[in-house]
Amino acid sequence: MSIISDINEVAARVRESMQDGPVTPYYSLPLDAVYGVLQGAIASEIICVLRYQQHYYMTTSMFQDQIQGVLKEHWEDEQGHLARIAERLKQLGGVPNFSPAGLEARGFSSFKSGHSLAELLREDLVAERIVVKLYSDIIAFFGTADPVSRRMFEDILKDEEDHADEIADLLYTIDPVSGKAVERFEADSVFVRLDADPGAA
Repeated sequence: MSIISDINEVAARVRESMQDGPVTPYYSLPLDAVYGVLQGAIASEIICVLRYQQHYYMTTSMFQDQIQGVLKEHWEDEQGHLARIAERLKQLGGVPNFSPAGLEARGFSSFKSGHSLAELLREDLVAERIVVKLYSDIIAFFGTADPVSRRMFEDILKDEEDHADEIADLLYTIDPVSGKAVERFEADSVFVRLDADPGAA
């Protein structure tokens, strides 16, 4: 059997479903599930933008310029992700939900903060690690059934992994020889040697 579909059959099936817009009858994933995944990702990206913005304006320390630069870059990346996911949802016949009501319930992220700069960064790192896991699952969900959405999330996942790596770099000093963390950022301008902290993992 040829991998090239009969053009007349394809044209007939597509004409029958013209009211479905860009979603062809060959789209095999359940649209309700797809919409739920994309709406959850949209809500998560909105939360990430807001969390990074709040942490940006809360940052005050001798490292302020460096850290604010990273946080601003991250929220701009998240805004780009948000636009891409919303556009994909629209392409698939859905309506992106930007309502603040129920945002955390729809999303995969939570809006948490802290009282010190180190706490803010740890919350950002936890959030990024959660999103990395969930976006990996989303990539598997789309698989070969929707390669466009899968590739979009693969691109986004790379950004999220970069974010997690950059935040970890801000939180920990790595020994270039051993590759192990030797200091941890504990307060607004204080690093603590890990070998001096018996409770450190």
